Amino acid sequence: MSGPTRREFMAASSQLLGSAWVWLNVPAVSALAGCARDAARAGAPFEVLTAAEAATMRAFAARIIPSDGELPGAEEAGAVYFADRGLGGFFSGMQPLIRAGLADLDTRAGQRGGAFAELSPSEQDAVMREVESTPFFGSARMLVVLGTFADPSHGGNRDGAGMKILRVDHQPSYQPPFGYYDGEAMRGGGA
Repeated sequence: MSGPTRREFMAASSQLLGSAWVWLNVPAVSALAGCARDAARAGAPFEVLTAAEAATMRAFAARIIPSDGELPGAEEAGAVYFADRGLGGFFSGMQPLIRAGLADLDTRAGQRGGAFAELSPSEQDAVMREVESTPFFGSARMLVVLGTFADPSHGGNRDGAGMKILRVDHQPSYQPPFGYYDGEAMRGGGA
């Protein structure tokens, strides 16, 4: 019997580990996701990341949550824009760590013959395995997951890509808190 696929593992772990942190920071993450979504749609320039850093972060994100023929991934969700905007604001304290980590990915990739973004997916995976226990990897992965799965009703992932990955049909539900004041309406006796 085989275990869960990488995509299934990613979906389960992102739900469990990220949900508590996200709920504690919903207003800031929502605002950040909205700005990132708009920037991604417009093809806006990056605010914090250089072009080379953005290319490396984009390739990193695409390996963390890859797209396939059926489902979108972090690239389609615009996760790199979320990370860029976050590094200029709410996650600014991570900026030195992320910049150094992206440079390290490119340095390690250079030993294989090119920039990280230019390597094949299997070569990128090999480089990422070398750094997967570093603080950079954990922080960059968190930015990718947040940028991909942020609630689209708050301006999060582009075109609901994260919901498509999880195969969730996003349908917000608005229900008032029921109490004594609406008892008649609940019994069908009035509004």
